[in-house]
Amino acid sequence: METRGTFAPETRADALERYEEVGPVAQAVVREATKAMSFGADEYDERVTPEVIRTARDATFAELLAVHVGEADEFDAWLADSEFDDEDVVRIGSDNVDNVVWHPIPFADTVIAATYQEEPDAAASTLRRNAFGRVYREEFYESGR
Repeated sequence: METRGTFAPETRADALERYEEVGPVAQAVVREATKAMSFGADEYDERVTPEVIRTARDATFAELLAVHVGEADEFDAWLADSEFDDEDVVRIGSDNVDNVVWHPIPFADTVIAATYQEEPDAAASTLRRNAFGRVYREEFYESGR
């Protein structure tokens, strides 16, 4: 088993703090990307809406999430040793493959897990988007952030 990514929030407050921190980063990335696409000031103002910045922030946060990558039996062993139960796991993908990526979210009593056969990076990205969409988005938007 290996861990990829940099952020594994233990609490809702930790997650919200990191979400706030990536806001300026996402805005800078969008600004630099639009410069590279030769957007003028008027085009930038017209096309770069708050929704664009929020989407960049959401994606930046999600891609920083730490995920565990391993074989199915490694996931099962991790789950048995964790504070989570099988009912806490949201499973994505097929049961007929050998590998799993997973991201525990303690403050939500949830583990998001995605199976894959040969593409751990793609599975990790899918997992991160699902974790954001299923748990973090509600936590952040519910708080008015």
